[in-house]
Amino acid sequence: MARAAVLGRLTWRAATVAAVRQENATARTLVLDVPGWQGHVPGQHVDVRLTAPDGYSAQRSYSIASAPGTGRLELTVQRVDDGEVSSYLVDVAEPGDVFELRGPVGGYFTWQAAGSPPVLLIGGGSGVVPLMSMIRARAAAGDGLAPFRLVYSTRTPATLLYGDELAAATGVEIVLAYTREAPPGSARRSAGATTCRT
Repeated sequence: MARAAVLGRLTWRAATVAAVRQENATARTLVLDVPGWQGHVPGQHVDVRLTAPDGYSAQRSYSIASAPGTGRLELTVQRVDDGEVSSYLVDVAEPGDVFELRGPVGGYFTWQAAGSPPVLLIGGGSGVVPLMSMIRARAAAGDGLAPFRLVYSTRTPATLLYGDELAAATGVEIVLAYTREAPPGSARRSAGATTCRT
């Protein structure tokens, strides 16, 4: 039975882009319909494979941004200079496009609500994507869970991912550390500026 579950996760599946959301100038979220998707645990990722008409293919791994059980899978992708896959996903992919993915993959850095102690999440740039899956899963689980704190390093307010959603998050203390340019009114420190929101 366990072998069948592993093989199921490692089978390439068609994923159809249902919607896209621009997160900042270099990143966007793709909302995907994936028939036969068996769910994931917050913190996992998937492999994405693109295949050109001439048969050339390229694949990369991307963290899952959505909470489990939402019906659709969300990936937030940041464009990498000269990145074959990220450039397509950020600049070209539109609703109706289809590509392949497999997963979920990974189980060492995940979060589950049952019996969770207080959680400290630390990430920077697109490294916040799997942490957002955890924050969304916590919100879906409701009140009464252990407290969350997110320390999020970003260059400037313009490079922040999920800014509006994080500003509205409840039950999560958000500490933003700006490494290049802080928003007006933020306190400056030698290592950058920080803003704390709860």
